[in-house]
Amino acid sequence: MKGKPDCPRCQGQGLIFDPDPRKPVRICGCTAEVAPDADTLGLPQRYREADFTRFWKWWNNAQASTARTLLDRVGDLEDLLARPVDEVGELEGREELTKLLAALRKRPEHGIRPAGAEGLAQWATTGKFKFRRGWELWWIHGPAQSGRSTLAAAALRGWVERTGRSGSFVSVRTLSQAIKDAYYDVRSYQNQAFQSVRDLIEPLQTPALLVLDDWDRMDSDIRVAAALAQLLDHRYSAELPTILTAAAPPETLERREGHPLARLDDSSLLERLRGAERVEMVPALKPWIDRVER
Repeated sequence: MKGKPDCPRCQGQGLIFDPDPRKPVRICGCTAEVAPDADTLGLPQRYREADFTRFWKWWNNAQASTARTLLDRVGDLEDLLARPVDEVGELEGREELTKLLAALRKRPEHGIRPAGAEGLAQWATTGKFKFRRGWELWWIHGPAQSGRSTLAAAALRGWVERTGRSGSFVSVRTLSQAIKDAYYDVRSYQNQAFQSVRDLIEPLQTPALLVLDDWDRMDSDIRVAAALAQLLDHRYSAELPTILTAAAPPETLERREGHPLARLDDSSLLERLRGAERVEMVPALKPWIDRVER
């Protein structure tokens, strides 16, 4: 199997050899035979062309009206870092702010891109990212139309192209209904193939990367929550990377009255969700500037 002659990962061999001889050889994502397509990844029509290049361009256009205002406030953040600790108190996230300011001095767009998205892109396209926890879990949150699903689809495509491994994009809302139908609920009976919950969940345990889109829109039926929690438990145990998208941070789910995840009383799962690497669909500078104004 041959790859692209100019591929920096495999030098045209189509295979990636790990320096550790105990690790298996991987098929390079540049080979035509394994190049991911939208159908293979399960991408919905609106996300079929998603990649990082297109996403950055769309995001920059969407933020054009506020970018200059945010960049003009960089001096306030630099002043904040320069002030004595006994005057401003211990600044939570000081190291992250220092890195952000250093990055945007080289490229101002770092301050405009979504908070945490640079790390997601680096992980997906190069594999060079240090996770705070052991599991490669990402949580992308932002309001409707903020681009969170498009960003997740771009990360999926970039990761699969880099690694040559499998990936899948799944709507949690659609999956929730399918799980409910597996219980033969006559009010919404659609399970004409007589699939069980196991039939629905097992195929999602094996993709090397799984995107669960609109995680917070799972059905309120606790059986749905139990099935999805079991899926995440399996992927955690197998150390398989997973990306979740939602409207709000994971802490809000357990505080929402009657939410099925809270009713499961699964503290381990909730702790893993809280420990996920975060991407917030607002310019990276905005949360810091909001803190200064408070």
